[in-house]
Amino acid sequence: MEAKNKKLTGAAIIVMSSMIVSRITGYLRTILINNLLTASQSDSLLAAFKTTDLMYNLLIGGAISAALIPVLSGYLAKDEEEDGWKAVGTFINVIFIAMIILCILGVIFAPWVVSMTAAGFQGQKRELTIQLTRILFPSVAFMMLAGLTNGVLNSYQRFAAAAYGPSIYNLGVALSIFALSRYGVRYVAFGVLTSAVIYLIIQVSFAIPNLRHYKPRIFWQHSGFRRLFKLAIPSLAASAIIQINILITQNYISLFKLDGGVTAYANANDLWQLPYGIFAMGLGTALLPTLSEKLALKKVDEFKEILNNAFKTVLYLIIPSAIAFVILANPLISVVYKWSQKIDGERIVLAGFILIMFTAAMIAQSMLAILTRAFYANNDTKTPLFIGIFTMLLNLIFCTIFYHTTDITHLGPAGMALSYSLISVVYMIIMMYIISKKMKGMQWKELGKYSGRLLVSAFVMGIVLFLLNRVIPLDFTQRFDLHSKVVEILALGIEIVLGALIYFGGTMLLKVNEAVVIKDKLFAILKKVLRKVKRA
Repeated sequence: MEAKNKKLTGAAIIVMSSMIVSRITGYLRTILINNLLTASQSDSLLAAFKTTDLMYNLLIGGAISAALIPVLSGYLAKDEEEDGWKAVGTFINVIFIAMIILCILGVIFAPWVVSMTAAGFQGQKRELTIQLTRILFPSVAFMMLAGLTNGVLNSYQRFAAAAYGPSIYNLGVALSIFALSRYGVRYVAFGVLTSAVIYLIIQVSFAIPNLRHYKPRIFWQHSGFRRLFKLAIPSLAASAIIQINILITQNYISLFKLDGGVTAYANANDLWQLPYGIFAMGLGTALLPTLSEKLALKKVDEFKEILNNAFKTVLYLIIPSAIAFVILANPLISVVYKWSQKIDGERIVLAGFILIMFTAAMIAQSMLAILTRAFYANNDTKTPLFIGIFTMLLNLIFCTIFYHTTDITHLGPAGMALSYSLISVVYMIIMMYIISKKMKGMQWKELGKYSGRLLVSAFVMGIVLFLLNRVIPLDFTQRFDLHSKVVEILALGIEIVLGALIYFGGTMLLKVNEAVVIKDKLFAILKKVLRKVKRA
């Protein structure tokens, strides 16, 4: 068991570190979009990105996590690799053919797609969005193949090879924006397409040793393929619902007809997903093969223990992040995104307000990243689908209410973020209830007490940061200049370090196990360093 835990910890560290690199490179591209393109151009490019992301995540986000990895991992655990590849290879081939058809339709019907996803865009802004959507649609096929390849690598528990690929893609996109934006945003879109091709080539080169049993054939009658397909269809629909929720909010934001509104929303959305992506998604990705293996071998108690420890680890990291995002919303937006005179104070305040409305979603979605893996490991993809349909309808209702009552609530585009937070909390509560029924009990009371100790420490940290913000005489909404930027970075860095120390100290006083583990590891590292110094 100890060896298994070390292996899982190592996998989680690899995936989390890759998430950090991926998020940093992702922010680099977003920063360049914000500062090298006009507000109207960035709105159009990001709207086109969201549309193609829908197609990519529809297949990869659902099919890989819910079907391919558990099924292939199961075949490998039973030493039936070649037979497993008949099912998995057929699945990959069928999805690839479907994606080619979908890309062709996307290029043809791009005007209709933009009418559905950015109804408020008019005139040149609408035409530009249509053109960019058509250029970017073929990239979905290449990204899909790269994602399928990553699924294969994860099934073989080659996490490092799979994890760092997206960073290469993000760097390619960032380079395209930096080098080609001067020639026009359309050239940037072609650069993004090229980056997707390069990403695929690199990932396939990593996976070649694991593709020895792949065949470009379709075994329609294979029982494994049929099982995989039955698992994938509900998952694809569930994944589509997640993306449709994003497009619903984007469409409502476009109706405000505010240049930079879609960009501000995208900035805030990307920022809250930094801790979510690193901590929750990283751990969730590493957990899925292990959870699938435990259930395949009928080791339910070990499954529940791993799941409960994962919840604690995620909450220990995500709760203070959410509190800090509420207090430091404007400073975070300013430091991350403001690198030119094109970013004014109004856009910073708008994005900061949206970020605050997202913080409840940060916690709920982090829990869901673990919860959905538990369902997928149990080969249950229908439950997340049905709950997703319900929350999608709720999102539509909430977005409509917040849009039409904006004169009363004064939320504006932030109302769409609040809607997403509300449905995320509802989704989380329902999933927690159902997994508890399926597993005949989960340790929710213990987890609740544990979360209470974390919240106490996080609130103390938040109060200190709030008071510190009052003391530091900095206006984060002012226009960019190099001197003030350096001061902003230093001030925010001090606040983050101080906040982390206060939170860590609080959890140590409250005897939170995760804090003790971190302390022990830090002391162990320090002892090793001191020994090396003495020897030198």
